Amino acid sequence: MSRSQNLSITGIILAAGSGVRLGGKVKALLKLGNRTFVETIISNFQKSGIKNIIIVLGYKASVIKKYLELKKIFRKGTSLKVLVNHNYNSQQLTSLRLAIKNLPENCAGIIFTPVDHPLVKLTTYKKLLSTWKKDKSKICLPSYNYRKGHPALFPKEIFEKILTEKLSGGARDIIKKYPKKVRYVVVHDPGTVNDFDSMGDFQKYGLEK
Repeated sequence: MSRSQNLSITGIILAAGSGVRLGGKVKALLKLGNRTFVETIISNFQKSGIKNIIIVLGYKASVIKKYLELKKIFRKGTSLKVLVNHNYNSQQLTSLRLAIKNLPENCAGIIFTPVDHPLVKLTTYKKLLSTWKKDKSKICLPSYNYRKGHPALFPKEIFEKILTEKLSGGARDIIKKYPKKVRYVVVHDPGTVNDFDSMGDFQKYGLEK
């Protein structure tokens, strides 16, 4: 899929949470090798041809903003919007709703992920996008060993449901309410289900820390 074909998709990174079990560390700025979590995900979005990116910050938002500005990691032609969820200790759904309210008018779908899923392979992003292109009315989710994970791709027609329906379980409730809208994309990618909640997860996933 060429990059131009993904112009109507917006990539969303949910990075507002405080990461209580990380001892106050800024999750977005934790590193895998020489790159931070947030840089890794941005790079995957860009390499997948996604030109519109929204990052929702909260905890230590100014620190992350400053880092992004210093690194100058955005390619020419990439549109970046940084939003701040001041109620960052609330459900992740509040960040997703904030992002949806700030989407470009021509947005046909969103592919979103929490910042603590940096291990997702580039091939997974590309496979989700190519699958969705075949039927743009579908919700596309990666499935690894029969477990659904991140990132998730939601079409435009779902946006209003996310904004207005009571979703005590977050975006997962949309998946439960509209199972016929969901297409599971089988991937050989444990990164889709491996998140980082504590520093011990680096060792758990065989990474040095």
